[in-house]
Parts: sequence; structure tokens; C-alpha cells
Amino acid sequence: MAYSDVIIRQCGPRDADSDNDLRILWRMLKMMKTGFIRYLLAIIFMSAALSVFDMITALLFKNIIFRVENYAQRNMFAGLLKEVLLCAGIGCLMLFIYALSFYVYTMEAKKGGADLQKALYSKCMRLPYSYYEQTGSSEFMSKVINDCERAQGIYGSRFRRVLMPFLMMSFYLTAMLMLSWQVTLCLFGASAILLVINGLFIEPMQRVSWEMSTINVSIAERISNILSGIEQIKIFSLKSVMVEQYIKENEKYRKEQNKRNFMSASLDGLNQIFELLGSLVFIAVGLVMVSQGITTVDRLAAVYLLYGSMSWNLLQVGLYIPSMANYLANAKRVFEFLDMEEEPERYESVSAISFQGDAEISIRDVTFSYDGRQDVLQHFNLDIPKGKCVALKAESGKGKSTIAKLILGLYPVKEGKIFIKGKAYEEYPLAEVRQLIGYVPQEPYLYDVSVAENIRYGRPGASQEDIINAAKLANAHDFIMSFENGYDTDIGQRGVKLSGGQKQRLSIARVFLKNPPILIFDEATSALDNESEQIVQESLEKLAKNRTTFVIAHRLTTIENAEEILMLTDEGIKERGTHEELMKLDGEYARMVKIHSRT
Repeated sequence: MAYSDVIIRQCGPRDADSDNDLRILWRMLKMMKTGFIRYLLAIIFMSAALSVFDMITALLFKNIIFRVENYAQRNMFAGLLKEVLLCAGIGCLMLFIYALSFYVYTMEAKKGGADLQKALYSKCMRLPYSYYEQTGSSEFMSKVINDCERAQGIYGSRFRRVLMPFLMMSFYLTAMLMLSWQVTLCLFGASAILLVINGLFIEPMQRVSWEMSTINVSIAERISNILSGIEQIKIFSLKSVMVEQYIKENEKYRKEQNKRNFMSASLDGLNQIFELLGSLVFIAVGLVMVSQGITTVDRLAAVYLLYGSMSWNLLQVGLYIPSMANYLANAKRVFEFLDMEEEPERYESVSAISFQGDAEISIRDVTFSYDGRQDVLQHFNLDIPKGKCVALKAESGKGKSTIAKLILGLYPVKEGKIFIKGKAYEEYPLAEVRQLIGYVPQEPYLYDVSVAENIRYGRPGASQEDIINAAKLANAHDFIMSFENGYDTDIGQRGVKLSGGQKQRLSIARVFLKNPPILIFDEATSALDNESEQIVQESLEKLAKNRTTFVIAHRLTTIENAEEILMLTDEGIKERGTHEELMKLDGEYARMVKIHSRT
């Protein structure tokens, strides 16, 4: 099992209360696995080191005031150098501990962020094909990039900036109680009010952050539309429309950001006011207690120094709890993605139909619907004999490509069964089924890497010699060698530097390299000009030799040499036969042939 798959399984299952912020935070921390212990210990040691540094400073200040109050002038400095050196030594030790702990913390935080990215990308590979057909690329990228990056901020700083102040306040509070518990309790009451006020800001700030994340998806979609459809924008003069849509979404984002900034500024102002009030309360309470003999000036001074550090950390809690709540909103979206239903390793059986005959691919009484309401196929049957070429001809929307997707296992059937090499689909892992099939679509996807790497995806680990042989079989070697860098040429995103025919021949070379026993050609030449079609058709015929081939096409040149042609209508397969037989049996087919011959 892949390491990233293990991460997904260990990040915790979704439950009825998984929307709770603390549960989301706990799931984030669980994803760090054993590294969480080191991460947490590093934060604790960092907090302790800084707290001890402040406490020895306060105690040294207390001793100096005590000496001024109680020692004669000539005895005031006796032993003071020893105390200063001791405090300096402890301070240096604390700084070393802090630096070492910060290093461990940083390494574990980065590792946690990397593990989160691995989990997301692994999840991308495990989602069903239907998710990608129904989800826009901008929404997907927002989850994988924007929400993931924000969620990683919890590891990077937000959790530490909330936990460390709490830990340091507990250390300061312990020392303050030992110095003067009466003064400390009065100050702590005022601080508790500040915590409550900060807590009231969490929900509204998180709600605004969630809305900003949603709008960010829409903005990404607008940008994607502009970049992907720039040709249509120029042709139809859509510049002003696209810009206006983008500005509208950006304005929404700005307004939500203003709301968050206003709440942050209001919260910061309240914190500053309460810090000032806390100081005034301290002075008043301290004067009363010193005058009553409850405490002494030196103890009061030490408490005041520690209270200054404690109130600053309290201010940090007030600032960063709402901030972390914003980041948890993004983490929630990440977990919604990780909790999505995955494609199973194999499909479950939905019918008791048994295999009959000797077909390489057999579709028996299959009913299928994309939305669960309207059936695209109803009780459909099809046999493709081993080593034969069977073509399917039909109008658009009749389910041709759906049949190909079902054979490839991209969707499970609703009713009926599909058999591959005599075995029902559910008897195979889906990965094994797809290894048996080579697929050449109408618009092949090529990656923004070299020509050689694009072909090598057909069989990862293939040698350069194998790649060149595959390219030659696909009639691609000559045009590849015409490039300045040959097989090392970068072809750009989606093969933008190549013509349609060149892209198709590279996709065919990829299938040659894979060398599967079964082929599916889905409108493989419909987007090509006549010259390119002729070259690609030659490559397809070489590829189909001695293999079981299923061809879906509009163009008659693609299917006229098939050993059996099926005419598909709403009622199912209307006619079947060779090109010559259909010329006699089916008037509609004969008319298409005549029209084709004239063109």
C-alpha cells in the first residue's frame, strides 16, 4: 500500500460531529502520525524556555528591589554578580533549548504539510471518473492548492501561536501565584473577560473565511475560462463580458475581506483597551495590597513584569484563535475532499447473469444512467469476438462513448454484466482491466513534458529503444526527429506545439508501447483533416492487427474496413454486418456511403 494511502487512512474517519473545529484540528494533528509527539514536545520546550527566560528576569528584578529596600548601601551589591551570572547562564541555556526546539518544530511542521499534500494528491488518483466529469477544474484546483496551502498554515504557525501562549501563561501564572496569589487572582479575573470577548469573534470570522474560500473558487474559474477560451473571447468580442464577470467576483471577495479586516481591527482594538485596563487594575489592586501588608513591593514588581508577559500572550491568543478558526475552515474543505467516496478496487456484482459464448468482450443486458433518472442504455447487448474489429455507428447522444466508458470501467453498470475474456468485471481489479485495454480518444491528452516521456506513460520504465520502436509503428518517428531536440522536445501543455495529427500519433505510440490485447478507438480521427486522417488511419490499422478492436466513429473511412459494423439507435442495435452487407440491408447506411463518396 502506498505511503500516501496510509496517510489518508490514518487521518481519521468522518463522523457525525466532524464539522466541530476541535475535531478538525485533531484530524489535522493525527495526520502527522508519530511526528506529532516531537512537534508537540518542541512547542512545549519552546514555551518553557521563553517562560523561564522571562521568569529569571523577573526574579532578578525582584532581588534588586529587595536589596534596595532592605540592605545598607555598602551591602547592596554583595553577591549580586553571582546572581546575575547565574541568571545569564540559565538564560543562555534556555535560548539554546528554544533554538533546538524551534528547529525540530519547523522540520515536523514542514513534514506534516508535505504529508497533507501527499494525501490530497493520492486522493485525486483514487476518486471516480464521475467526479472529474462533474467538477470544474477551478474548483478542484482551489481545493488542492488554495485550501491545502491554508490548511498547512495550521502546522506552520497557527497552532503554535495559540498553544504556546496558553502554555506560557500557565508557567507565568504558576510563578505569579507563588509570588502573590491574591494579586494574581484579581488580574486573572480581568484576563478571563478578555478571553470570552475573543471567543465571540471566532464564529463570524470563520463564516467570513468560508465565504472567501467559496468566492476564491469562482475567481479561479473566471481566470480559467479566460485562459482556456481566449480564442473565443477574441472572436466573439467577449473581453468586456469576461472582465466584468471577473471584476464582479473580485468585488465580492474584496467586500468579504473588508468584513474580516474590520472584525480583526475591532478585536485588536478591544484587546489593546483591555490590556490598558488590566494595567490600571493591577496598579490599583497592588497599591491597596501593599498598603495592607498583603504583599511587598519587590514581589509586586516581579508579578507586574510577569503579568506584562502574560497579558501579551493573552493578546496573542485573542488574535490567533479567530485566525486559526479561519484556517480550520479551509482544513474543513480539505477533509470534505478527503472524505469523498473513492473508486472501489473492483465493482460489486449487480446481476446473476453468467457468461455464454467465446467473445473477448461481452456486454449482457446492461442498463446505465449517469444521473440515476434517465437511462442512456437500456438492456443493451454486444459481443466483440477475439481478434476481430467491431465498429459502432450512431448519431450523437445515442450512447456510443458511454459504452466505451463502461468497458474501461470508468463507471459501474446499473443492471446487467460486462465480461472481459470470459470473466465478469467484478472478478477483476479495475487496474487489471485497464491494463488489458488500449484507448485512443478523439482528443488525446498530452502532458507538458518531453515527447519521450509522453510516450513512456504507456509503459513506465520502458527503454528509449522501446519508445522509438513504438513511435515508428505509429508513424510518428519522422516528425519527432524533425524537431531540434528530437525525443527530448518539450511539447507544451496539452501538446499545444503539435498539430492534431501529430498529437494523435503520439497517443497511438503510447498504446503501442502499452501493447494491450484489446483496443478502443473513440472517434480517433474525427477531428483531423483528410491528410492527417489518412496517416493516423494507417497507424490505427497497424495497431489493431491481431488485437480485439472496438471502433466508435462518425467517419465511414474509419469503420468501412471493420469486420462487423453495428448501427445503433434508441431501440438498441438496429442492424449489424460488414460494410458490403449493410450497403444492401440498410438504406440509411447506403445513403451515408453515397454522401461520403461525393465529399
